[in-house]
Amino acid sequence: MTEAPPPRPAGGVRDEGRFRRVVARHLDTVWRVLRRSGLEPADAEDAAQDVFWVFAQKQEAVPEPAERSFLISTALRVASDRKRAKWSRAVSASGDLDDRILDGPSPDEALDTWRARQLLDQALRSLSDSDRAVFVLVELEQMTRSEASAALGIPEGTVASRLRRAREAVEAAVAHLSAIRKETT
Repeated sequence: MTEAPPPRPAGGVRDEGRFRRVVARHLDTVWRVLRRSGLEPADAEDAAQDVFWVFAQKQEAVPEPAERSFLISTALRVASDRKRAKWSRAVSASGDLDDRILDGPSPDEALDTWRARQLLDQALRSLSDSDRAVFVLVELEQMTRSEASAALGIPEGTVASRLRRAREAVEAAVAHLSAIRKETT
């Protein structure tokens, strides 16, 4: 008995090899963009699947040089949709921290890393969605302003002004949050 082929997405034949290469190459980036867009780790994993599902549906229309931009812009839309629809769940970060402690750094290093990530997440939450998207792409994902402009579909000058505003806001938020933490310890 022969096994039935997997269902084909609407819109054409899926190139399985290309799809696997794209996932392998860009999964980490997509997940980080989703996390830095305000999703919790478990929600980011689910949203990443949504992003790659969209890519699978449209991969024939996405030229290879535009894959990264397509995936990032899709990730930003998926994150926005999930937040707007209040799909985000409260997920305890303790299990995530435990896994990282067992795999690598010492408990003190892991705690410092966790605190820094929490501080960054809080600072990012203080930004507007549009400023956060630019900051995440340029500062955290190290895209050029030109690449961010293409991924977001906005002029490069707008990227520059949002980036400047976001940098100032993140710097102020980190300073403020750090001062509060020092007062409470």
